[in-house]
Amino acid sequence: MIAILNGAPQFSNASIPPRGIPDSGLALQVARNIGEVDAILGEAPSPDREAMRIKQYLDFGFIAVYAGLYIALGRLFGSRLAAAGAACGVAAAICDVFENLAILRILKMPLRQTTQAMIDSIRHPSLAKWSLAFAAAAIFAALFLREKSKAMRFIGTCEAIAAALGFYGLLDNAFLFWAGIPLLAGLVALVVMFVAAPLILRR
Repeated sequence: MIAILNGAPQFSNASIPPRGIPDSGLALQVARNIGEVDAILGEAPSPDREAMRIKQYLDFGFIAVYAGLYIALGRLFGSRLAAAGAACGVAAAICDVFENLAILRILKMPLRQTTQAMIDSIRHPSLAKWSLAFAAAAIFAALFLREKSKAMRFIGTCEAIAAALGFYGLLDNAFLFWAGIPLLAGLVALVVMFVAAPLILRR
């Protein structure tokens, strides 16, 4: 799902994310005003609005996937702390749904009809989503770091770095993008450890 979301359609050169944020999708999630929305999407209709619309529909699949992952991690550790982490992850997914719906609404609107309330209806659930997601990352980081396995501790370290970058990213939104790198590294290690390695050993 991550590969699909980062594939076609791509945003055009006319889409310029503000405040040093490297990604147009992320920039729209945390847009503060109509000027930033204009820089990211341009006037309706536009190719960048259509690209954003397609990516939002794809993102609903991604939301289901990562909500399931948090539930699976909660079951893996089977503790109250893990249940709290899973609850944060699922709550983040719910906020993500509201964020996507708000983005889909704004994509249809000409800039002159786009209100600050519409922009806030994207930004507020987005910040709640990121806060909950990085709270979940911090909780699971603590759980993974308790384990003796080097692989588990590596995953925990990745989650901890992601959480630290993510919480700072709530202030400087560009860091939300960079928090995704250690988060992805931990996810890859998780897949290798629990999916790829057992399959190889069975052979």
